[in-house]
Amino acid sequence: MTIKSNSIKVNYCLFDLDGTIVSTTVAAERAWRKLCAKHNVDPEDLFQHSHGSRTTEMLAKFFPDIDNTDNKAVIALETSMANDYLDTVSLIAGAKDLLLNLDQDTSTNSKVDTRKWAIVTSGSPNLAFSWFKTILKDIGKPDVFITAFDVTKGKPDPEGYSKASLKLCENLKLDHGSTKTVVFEDAPVGIKAGKAMGAYTIGITSSYDKKVLFDAGADFVVPDLSGVKVTKNTDGGITLEINNALSPN
Repeated sequence: MTIKSNSIKVNYCLFDLDGTIVSTTVAAERAWRKLCAKHNVDPEDLFQHSHGSRTTEMLAKFFPDIDNTDNKAVIALETSMANDYLDTVSLIAGAKDLLLNLDQDTSTNSKVDTRKWAIVTSGSPNLAFSWFKTILKDIGKPDVFITAFDVTKGKPDPEGYSKASLKLCENLKLDHGSTKTVVFEDAPVGIKAGKAMGAYTIGITSSYDKKVLFDAGADFVVPDLSGVKVTKNTDGGITLEINNALSPN
């Protein structure tokens, strides 16, 4: 897929959550460091793999002796991230305005009947849903919301994004085979997942350097979402303009 300008047209948008809409790196790393200290695991080694990956996979890899029956260890760790370190959590710049504008029909200046965006996160529902009760309460949880508990394979496998795409097409009454979408991600595994399902991909440098995101296949890389603007949002689709795209060089 060749990008010739900083403007793309899609039918709907797919967003990762932590690091893409909500800045949770500090909260996540503090919770992981506490667990690492308890079990004598090198946190820097873990952080080479944890961003964008499912907690259940990281627990199995680095903490094989922890009992995660019924995801109880995942829930405990991610509940700690949401509750114990909430003061370190903030919104990625531009995220709120972008989501609000995606809910607005530019031809009628009224709210859209059906939301054209979804969340696809590697977090558990306990963590992911909590942000829409706190820092994102003015936005409200979207109808299509895929969490780590909804997939059998985590990113870079495209399963989560594919599931969200199919559900949005069903809600919007679109032919899935002829639609275009864009994936917003902060982690290379997420960029790879988006590319694997044929989406445009926009990387956000909240967790990784731009080179890492470009190397993963990102079509655009931005420092945050403040420069991503909805210039058109009608029944015919969404036009996004990316004004703060970074150069790959």
